[in-house]
Amino acid sequence: MLGRAVPGAATGQSPVDWDREADVVVIGAGATGLPAAIVACEAGCSIILVEAEKDIGGQAIISGGNVPLGGGTSVQKKYGIADSPDLLFRDLTDWSVVGPNGFPDYRYNDREIIRAFADNSAATFEWLLTHGVEFVDKAPDAIGGNSVGNSVPREMHSIVGHWPMPATGSPADPAVPPDST
Repeated sequence: MLGRAVPGAATGQSPVDWDREADVVVIGAGATGLPAAIVACEAGCSIILVEAEKDIGGQAIISGGNVPLGGGTSVQKKYGIADSPDLLFRDLTDWSVVGPNGFPDYRYNDREIIRAFADNSAATFEWLLTHGVEFVDKAPDAIGGNSVGNSVPREMHSIVGHWPMPATGSPADPAVPPDST
C-alpha cells in the first residue's frame, strides 16, 4: 500500500477508522526505515510505511552523503585498505583513544550493538551498492567524520546527483559533475 495517504495524516489528526493491515509496519522513511521496508518488500511482505515529514530521508540527510561503513568493503579492498569486523569493533570500543575533552569518544557504545554493526558493516555497504546507491570512485577517507580512533579509512561518499544540498536546501551545483563531488 505504499503511496496511499491516510486520511487526517496531513492535519495531524488521527483517522476515525483504521481499516488497513500489512505484514510489516515501518515507522520512519529514513536511513533505517527505507531499507527495512525494501527488505520486507523483497521478502514478499506487504508494507505500510509511516513518515511524519513531507519528504523521505529522515535525519540521515545531515550526514551529507558521508557513509562510514567498513570491516572489509569491496571499496576498501579495491584501494588496498586492510580492514575486518574485529578491527572495526576494536576501533569503536577503544577507551584508550581520547578526544580533545580528555574523554574516550566511544565510552558509551553498547558492545553488543557495536559487535552487530561491525559484523554487518561490509555487507550493509554491499547491499547499498546492489540497491543502486552510487559512491564517488575514490579511496575511503576520514573527510566528513568527526570521531577519532579509527585505525583505517572507512568514510565513503555517496554521489550527490540531483538531490538538494543538506546545508542549504538548494540543488547541487550543476557545474560539478555528480561523480566527482
